[in-house]
Amino acid sequence: MLVILSQKQKHKIAPHKIAVVLLHYPTTSRTGEIIATAVTNLDLHDISRSCRTYEVDHYYVVTPVKEQQEIVGRILEHWKLPRSKEWHPDRFEALSRLQMVSYFEDVKADLKSRYPDLELEVCMPDARPLPNQLSYQDTRKKWQDEPKTGVKVVVLGTGWGVAPAFYPEVHTYLAPIDGPLGRDGYNHLSVRAAAAVILDRLFGTHN
Repeated sequence: MLVILSQKQKHKIAPHKIAVVLLHYPTTSRTGEIIATAVTNLDLHDISRSCRTYEVDHYYVVTPVKEQQEIVGRILEHWKLPRSKEWHPDRFEALSRLQMVSYFEDVKADLKSRYPDLELEVCMPDARPLPNQLSYQDTRKKWQDEPKTGVKVVVLGTGWGVAPAFYPEVHTYLAPIDGPLGRDGYNHLSVRAAAAVILDRLFGTHN
């Protein structure tokens, strides 16, 4: 008997692992200097909730600044408490996927230790036009059609964008998120708003 699987069933049988990385270093200032940007509480909560909604396996926040790490650590410790789970189980579950690390190398090391047989593909959306950017539709189709599984690592920048020094890590560049006026329109979404749009375009169910 021939059994024909739907695309949803195929994805369920051989899913890609997904990681989202919020990169606070290396990023650029408005003058082009390499800086470490500040972590914000809203980005921790809201991007965690988006990751949980779109079945993202891991959410990494990258900052080498010890004071910022201490702030994130206190927030995460609060959400590990039993009373936090009892009071707000949905938020508890979303934030349980968040992990703080110092550098992107730590992200790669953690993923490779978890999935030693899977290849990492780093993709990076950018509000700026960059060479060889793929549309979200083409990227989604490419990933759905790939015969073997892997780890798709979606890197989100902060500040005035990811520093060019990071670009050698990137395998796939994603196109900017444009409004109705295209490249001539306003293009300055918050990173948490952009994260939700990006994850929906890549992994959402579009009826």
